[in-house]
Amino acid sequence: MIHILVVEDDTKLNQIVCTYLNDSGFQTKGCLNAKEAYEEMYHNLYELIISDIMMPEIDGEEISLTTREFHLIYKLLSYPKKTFSRA
Repeated sequence: MIHILVVEDDTKLNQIVCTYLNDSGFQTKGCLNAKEAYEEMYHNLYELIISDIMMPEIDGEEISLTTREFHLIYKLLSYPKKTFSRA
């Protein structure tokens, strides 16, 4: 079973996402803030984390990218329905 951590400060949206994923066969845990999510990740392993970027106490951070990394991410996002492989 795939375990998914949902980090979203909007209680209703958190509940909706968790319910939908649980109904789709995944096992989810919802957290309402980053501190709670860090604690959960410390004690459990998750295959996927779905996270809100702007939350109380901790916001998303700016991440530096090399030009190559930027172009790779740009290409992946430009073709969302295309499958890419390492080759």
